[in-house]
Amino acid sequence: MRLIKTAATGLIALSSIALVACQKEASSPTPAATSSSVYDTGKLRAVVIGNALPMVEKNGDSYDGLSFVVLDAIRDQINVSPLKKDKDVAIEPVAVSSPKEGLDKIRSGDADIACGVDFSWQRQRTLNYTLPFAMGGVRVLAPAGNDGTPESLNGKTVGVVKDTTASSVLASSVDDATFKFFDSPGEALAAMKDGSIEFLGGNTLWLRANQSATAPDSALVPTLPYARSSIACVVADTTPKLLNISNLAIGRLLSSYINDNTEVRSAINQWVGKGSTVGLTDDQIGSFFTIVLSTAAEFSKQS
Repeated sequence: MRLIKTAATGLIALSSIALVACQKEASSPTPAATSSSVYDTGKLRAVVIGNALPMVEKNGDSYDGLSFVVLDAIRDQINVSPLKKDKDVAIEPVAVSSPKEGLDKIRSGDADIACGVDFSWQRQRTLNYTLPFAMGGVRVLAPAGNDGTPESLNGKTVGVVKDTTASSVLASSVDDATFKFFDSPGEALAAMKDGSIEFLGGNTLWLRANQSATAPDSALVPTLPYARSSIACVVADTTPKLLNISNLAIGRLLSSYINDNTEVRSAINQWVGKGSTVGLTDDQIGSFFTIVLSTAAEFSKQS
């Protein structure tokens, strides 16, 4: 789906202000990073971790999901950029087996971008985050009757995906639980589905999106999450041009949703909106997007 067709002067200004608001100073590009520019290769190499809704859904050899709605917008923005060369840039999925492997590929220059990544201060030290396009919280799928508080998890075995924000937050919040680590979201969901584990910790959006298919009788608890974090894309410190253009694309995508663009609303709502397994309302999604844009660039909805 082509969500960005033409450049918008007002939103170029939005991107510039947003970059000042949310980014640290970029490092000088290394020769390897310069030679692997998406403008030179014609490929936007995007990390894909498994097949976990709502961010990723694999259909045969192709991918969809909320992350790919965002990646499509970034690709489209690259292809209307004056930096683009003769050939349009295409998304090239880079499948990995774990979050650590995926982020290491970006740091090494073997991939360009990953979308659907929870914010953490540790990751921010070596990667640059774009504007966020979602918000997540750390919660638990638990048997009915368990409220998901630290006390209720003491003595329990809780499944988590290794090297995620959720795994570190839960480990520091629950004193006397045993954690079973899985390399990928798919492995963790399979263990929950076959009964190998009764408790699964993770990002709220991921847990809610997969709850009905994995553990329909479970409860998503506690009522208030252990922690909240934004969800965005990450690029290497050595690719500031990709960071800039990704922010512009995400800013345009969010503002189009707020301003009732039918095509954009349909693309996003398919994964997190009303009727999806996440089930957020248009107002909930639009309110978050407004906060992001108003914080970064004093954006307001068109009258």
